[in-house]
Amino acid sequence: MVSAAAIYARISHDPSGDQLGVSRQIEDCRALAERRGWPVAEVYVDDDRSAYSGRPRPEYLRLLDDIAAGSVDGLVVWHLDRLHRQPRELEDFFTVCDGARLSALASVTGDTDLSTHDGRFMARILGAVARKESDDKSRRIRRKHEEMALAGRPGGGGSRPFGYRADRRTVEPSEAAAVREAVARVLAGDSLRAIANDWNRRAIPTVGGKAWSVQVLGRMLRSPRLSA
Repeated sequence: MVSAAAIYARISHDPSGDQLGVSRQIEDCRALAERRGWPVAEVYVDDDRSAYSGRPRPEYLRLLDDIAAGSVDGLVVWHLDRLHRQPRELEDFFTVCDGARLSALASVTGDTDLSTHDGRFMARILGAVARKESDDKSRRIRRKHEEMALAGRPGGGGSRPFGYRADRRTVEPSEAAAVREAVARVLAGDSLRAIANDWNRRAIPTVGGKAWSVQVLGRMLRSPRLSA
């Protein structure tokens, strides 16, 4: 019987930083945990974090530590590909679960019993499929950007970058001034949180007209476009 379940939610791309994608996952996972009678002890969220890129996922690592420590004895995810898109990570996950004797894993889209060979076999198949999907998507995106570069067209979709007008080339003076200010403040030791709070207080909105979050501000300031 599960006495302390964990919920893990992840979304690879959240440019607005509003966490709507992970919020929907958490809502569905809580409903599943309630139906199972599993008390939710902790929620782990990696927003705007790819499981394919290899970049560290802080909340996933915290989840593994808590599983190993016995702090949680069940896990609910929306789909197994929220946990892993790399087969080697899946095997490491199995090792941690074995050490903690955790076999209670439920997913909103279909259960996988980690205590059985068949369940692990299905998890491995799903992991391999997820890896292939990520490889295919990466290849398509790379080819698209190569084609646009050869045609002399700016890359990227969605909203314009902060600091530029709709053509993605012409600088937007007021936003550019804000970017320069933020860079100077970071170099002087100011925190991203302090800058985001200050910009929100001064009503300097994102391109989408929303308030700044630490994640969105940090991603904007780290953009290679700004170093050009």
